[in-house]
Amino acid sequence: MKLIAYHRPAALAEARHLLRELGAAAMPLAGCTSHSFVKGDEERIGVDLAKIGFDTIERADGGFIVGANARVADLQAHRAPGWVLDRVALRFVSQPVRNMTTLGGNIARIFPWNDFPVALLALNATVTIAGEEDRQLPADIYFDGQPARHFKAGDILIRVFVPDVGAGCGFAYRKDTLVSMAFSRLTAAVWLQREGKTIRDARIALGAAVPLPLRLELVEEAVVGKVYSAELIADAMERQIAALRWRSSDAFSEEYVQQLARAHVPDALEEAFRAAGGGRK
Repeated sequence: MKLIAYHRPAALAEARHLLRELGAAAMPLAGCTSHSFVKGDEERIGVDLAKIGFDTIERADGGFIVGANARVADLQAHRAPGWVLDRVALRFVSQPVRNMTTLGGNIARIFPWNDFPVALLALNATVTIAGEEDRQLPADIYFDGQPARHFKAGDILIRVFVPDVGAGCGFAYRKDTLVSMAFSRLTAAVWLQREGKTIRDARIALGAAVPLPLRLELVEEAVVGKVYSAELIADAMERQIAALRWRSSDAFSEEYVQQLARAHVPDALEEAFRAAGGGRK
C-alpha cells in the first residue's frame, strides 16, 4: 500500500464525509501500527481519525463505554471495579505500540495477533458503528467473520460497550508467544459466573490458533450448569479440538497449537472460576 495523500478531519461528520467521497481509495488510520502488513502497491488516501474524539473510557450502567480512539495504554492505565481490559492491554506487544494503537484499530480488521477481539467475545461486548444511523452489534455478530463486511462507505467504528465483571463472576486471559514481542500463537479469554462450586454461565473465546476469533461453544455447553472439575473441562476440550479448523504455519503445526489450547484454556477457566469465588476479578 502506498499513501499518496493525507487528511486529518476534526470531527466525526467531516471524517464520514471524506470516507464517502473517497470511497475505495480511502484508508482509515487509527494508530497505524498494522498498515505495514497491508501488501501491494495500491495507492490510497489516508484519513486519520485521531482528532474526531471517542477517546475516553466512561462508566455506564452495567459496564464501560470505551471510545474506539482510546489507546491501548489508556486501557492499561484505567482502574475501576469490574474493569478487566487492563490485563489484556498489559500483554499487548510493547509500551511504545500500546501508546500508539487504539482499541478501534485493533478490532476493525482481524489479524492473528489481535488481542482484544478474543477478550471482547468472552465479555459479551457491544460495538457501535456510526453511519446514516448508529448501529450496535453484539460481539458474537461483529466478530463472526472479518468486521469489514459490517461497514458501508463512510461508516466509522466509534465505541465499544464492555460489561463489567461483577460479583460472582470472573475473567481470565491467556496469550502464548515465542518471546514477549512476538505474534500470538494462541490467545484465550474466559468469563464465567459461578454459584458455589457450580458454573452458572460461561463465555470462552479463542484466537490466533484459529482462522478467526471464535467461542468454544462445545466447552461452554459442557461446563454450564455443572460442578467445576478439571476432568469435565479436559473431556470437553477434546471434543472441541476435534471440531475446529486450526491455523498452522511453517513455524508450528496444528498438533502444536492444539496442545497449546489443551494447556491454556483449562488454566484460564480455573483462574476465572477462582476469581468468581472472591479472588481477583
